[in-house]
Amino acid sequence: MQQDRTKLFTSVDALFLLFLLTALVGVALIGHLAYREGLKTEAAKANAAMLKDWFDQLDTLSAKGQQSQLEACRDDGENTWEGCQAALLSAQGPLKSVKNPFDSNQAVIGQKCDRSDLNTRGLVVIEKGTPAPPGAPPAISFGPMESGEKLSKDLPLRIMVCDKGAYALKVAEVKL
Repeated sequence: MQQDRTKLFTSVDALFLLFLLTALVGVALIGHLAYREGLKTEAAKANAAMLKDWFDQLDTLSAKGQQSQLEACRDDGENTWEGCQAALLSAQGPLKSVKNPFDSNQAVIGQKCDRSDLNTRGLVVIEKGTPAPPGAPPAISFGPMESGEKLSKDLPLRIMVCDKGAYALKVAEVKL
């Protein structure tokens, strides 16, 4: 009588388990990287939410007939967005502690999200709203807020952030 000797664990089984383990480690690493990038995007959204809260406080002050504590951000027809932005990020401004979560050496507020320039990741972007001309359906179109833009009361603004791929994510719409 001849006995059949079969192995329970072969070298092919070992290669399969090694491949499976490598795939699981790869999935775990990619998941961890995606989680970290998601945290950075959420931190950028928190920066934008702080700016939205400041605009909401400004709206409340305006409703009471008071002006902003930041002189450079008052809507007197002379102040520009560039001066207000500098005041917001200054040592006395409400956004003094805000950093770009993707790279602390990069700016916090920018002009636009640009997918060809990854330095725009984490930027908070402010766009100004322009109402439709008379006779057209009521709508507001948004475009870049230029540095020399004069600040005016009830100017509609859209606050967005740039995610890890430099795609714009809408956070809020406010009025100046």
